[in-house]
Amino acid sequence: MAGPARVLVLGGGFAALHTVRKLRGAMRSDVAGVTVVARENFLYAHGFAGEMVTGRIAPGTILNPARRIFAPARIHIAEIESIDLDARRVVTSRHLDGARYQLEYDRLVLALGSAENLGAYPGLAEHAFKLKLYEDCFRLKNHLIEMLELADIETDPDERRRLLTFFVAGGGFSGTELACELADFLRLLTQREYPRIARSECRIVIVHPGATLLPELYGASTERRGRSYPQLVRYGMRHAERLGVELMLETKVVGATPNEVHLSNGQHVPTRTIISTVGTKPVAVLEELPLERDPRGRLVVDEHLRVPGQDDVWAGGDCAAVPHPRGGTCPPVATYAIAHGAHIGRNLSRALTGKPPKPFRSGVIGQAVSIGRRTAVGDVKGVPLRGKVAWLGWRVVGFAIFPSWDRRLHLLADWSVWPLVGRDIVQMTSSLMPDYEVRHNVYQAGEVIAERARPVRYVHVIVEGEVELIGRQETVDTIGPGSHFGRKSLEQAEADVARAKSLVRTVALRAEQANRLQDVLLSTGRIVARTEAIDVEPYRREREVGGDG
Repeated sequence: MAGPARVLVLGGGFAALHTVRKLRGAMRSDVAGVTVVARENFLYAHGFAGEMVTGRIAPGTILNPARRIFAPARIHIAEIESIDLDARRVVTSRHLDGARYQLEYDRLVLALGSAENLGAYPGLAEHAFKLKLYEDCFRLKNHLIEMLELADIETDPDERRRLLTFFVAGGGFSGTELACELADFLRLLTQREYPRIARSECRIVIVHPGATLLPELYGASTERRGRSYPQLVRYGMRHAERLGVELMLETKVVGATPNEVHLSNGQHVPTRTIISTVGTKPVAVLEELPLERDPRGRLVVDEHLRVPGQDDVWAGGDCAAVPHPRGGTCPPVATYAIAHGAHIGRNLSRALTGKPPKPFRSGVIGQAVSIGRRTAVGDVKGVPLRGKVAWLGWRVVGFAIFPSWDRRLHLLADWSVWPLVGRDIVQMTSSLMPDYEVRHNVYQAGEVIAERARPVRYVHVIVEGEVELIGRQETVDTIGPGSHFGRKSLEQAEADVARAKSLVRTVALRAEQANRLQDVLLSTGRIVARTEAIDVEPYRREREVGGDG
């Protein structure tokens, strides 16, 4: 092979980072040239999302600059459009305008993580906050502060309860950590910054389909049965309840709307805040590859972390079903992604120098989850830990795996400052409204969508289902897909309420924006009509004669 081998690493997470770190020697000796393809120019430390959302650490602290931590590899920030294994080519597109680029490779590393499973229940994609991406967590942080600000001035008791109810779907590590951190966050804020709101008014609900929270501590997060720690699960659940978290176990979410959550037990929870941690699925670009997958959609790899039948393709992290040294497959957590990436990097270095690869034998020393108020539960080499000792251990490990030293210093500063000055309660959103704010909504049958008694700010266009317009306790009209309704429509129909007759999906625009858009479309229609009426034949003849137009 002439010149350095072209190694393409797809993904910008922990598996990709540690692959590149183990390839630095090969890059410096000019054995390999490495290019990292990622969507953003930062690595998001997902394990600290709960602390960022609840104001313990600044939003930028958990973002590690890709051009520093991946050096000396080349960075290519773009969206991955397709992967051609036969041609050894990856096509990407830039975010600005979709312009495409082709990247050739000799060796390929797939470390693309996973995507949100937005099909778990109706309304999840439209109305729930997800924790997978940084932008979702940042929006959630600002949303929580907004709910407190709105509740502080709200006089309607029903709407006030809805604003102060915070719903978490999923009781694994992520959901439990966020619910408990949020409970502690609200305790502090209602004591200091929001004296008009009582902590007892705030409701934090966590719904989980299993019999207990924290299934990971029962060894149930992978196909292999790990060691079980029921005492830690019981401790974590008691601690959550002491913090004021309401547990709803053996229950599933069946639907989400802008106003409430619908549960499998028939209950409805009125809320303006729905946080979903219910699961993931493979990223779309990997689903198109003709490669073997496990039942969860992850790429099957051998003990060397190489894709069977593709000697020059490797995979690790959340997108791969990596065989665990003690049976089953590795769980989709950062510590295992780090181990996968390091092993891929070592094996690639060996392959580039003609040495055979080695089987994956790495494990992690333990696991832990923070559950609020300087408390955690977890284990180290099978030894169960709980309370402040576990919390300190969790922080030490989290600090150690933080990719960049500058962000570690930021992290230490944030941890040191907030106990003295309080949590961050600044709502960092722009006051500038976009030209057209389009919202996709889902409503369950029987749910009120708009009512004249409260301000009707949006004009809804029905995409699916039927809506009843009700006045004086009787239906005055029923409208379906393609129809629209808003304040004027209710007044003209002498209706007081627009109510979903079935499951309804709408696209909504703010009323003033809808009027402006209508004017633009009418004007455009007139221009098109005038243009089509022009006799273009003389111009066509002129060009045929030789005119330059």
